[in-house]
Amino acid sequence: MDMHAFGQFIAENRRARGLTQLQLAEALHVTDKAVSKWERGLSFPDVTLLEPLAAALELTVAELMACRRQERAEQKGAEESMQNLLTISRASVRKERRRSWQRLGAVLVLLAVTAVVAAWALMIEYKDYWYSSIVLKETVDGVNYIYIDVPNTGHLLRLRCGEDIDFDAIQTEQEVGTPGTYPVGYHLEYRWNRLTYQGTATVCENTGYPYYTEMDIVGSSMGMDYNPETLDTLFGYLDISYEYVDAYPDPTGNASLYTWNFWLGNGWDNWQVECLLTVKDSRGFANVDWDGDGQSELAIRTRWEEKPYAIYDLEDGALSITYPDTVDEALAERLMTAKEMQDALERQLFWGLESD
Repeated sequence: MDMHAFGQFIAENRRARGLTQLQLAEALHVTDKAVSKWERGLSFPDVTLLEPLAAALELTVAELMACRRQERAEQKGAEESMQNLLTISRASVRKERRRSWQRLGAVLVLLAVTAVVAAWALMIEYKDYWYSSIVLKETVDGVNYIYIDVPNTGHLLRLRCGEDIDFDAIQTEQEVGTPGTYPVGYHLEYRWNRLTYQGTATVCENTGYPYYTEMDIVGSSMGMDYNPETLDTLFGYLDISYEYVDAYPDPTGNASLYTWNFWLGNGWDNWQVECLLTVKDSRGFANVDWDGDGQSELAIRTRWEEKPYAIYDLEDGALSITYPDTVDEALAERLMTAKEMQDALERQLFWGLESD
């Protein structure tokens, strides 16, 4: 279709009807600028406007599209064809609009999901700087890892060591010593995930200064509570006593935490001859022959979900610590906290009532 001829035909019939561009525009609910563009051959009207435009100019749609008036017989057949064409065109326009909205909606949903995922990723994984002691270190399949405590969570953060970290020089916080000693603090730089409590450390530098935890401060403010007791045997020694110092509630609410001192003694009146071992911030302990060598090792119930058990062995003054994932049922029962015992008893009572 000739755009200029179409525009001229509209202009001629508008003038013949005595209408201004503004009046025609108001009848069609468009702007007079749109009518001006049609008449100057710069654009076509939207297909949905063809029928009301023809009616405003007292034309048929067929005459409007043909840019000439037609005889009545010719006009009838052409008008039917044109109406069919308009019906199809309007349906196509509506369908295309629906598709456009669907595409727009899909894009908006995708953008929203991307934004949520990005925000979530930023929230759960980020770079951090910390001053901490090293709870433990281990090598798994040739990869070195260190663990640090995440305060007030009951979790350990497992960090894979970068290439620049001197793994062998790292000192863990559990070591043979006298009560009141503190582990060395490390300057750490790492990236970690809040959901998995795992990450990668790029810097682990020994500061040379002792590391005082919030738990140490809380405990010392409560004073010291000495309660010497005796064990049967431990590490091959026959006269072993223990005491707990600075008991305080576990921040997770599951138990109380204790610092335990294990002493080599010489009778009840002289039970503090030598401190063999100090274990800080643990839930409990039991002596057990873990390796079957005929001598008792020390099983510790830690405060961490990731490493709930630790086995301490002292041989010729050298301390070794292993962290088994599980222990046998009998030892697990001995290492249960008071709250866990109560929960277990309540479960037994509940299931007993259910079975009755």
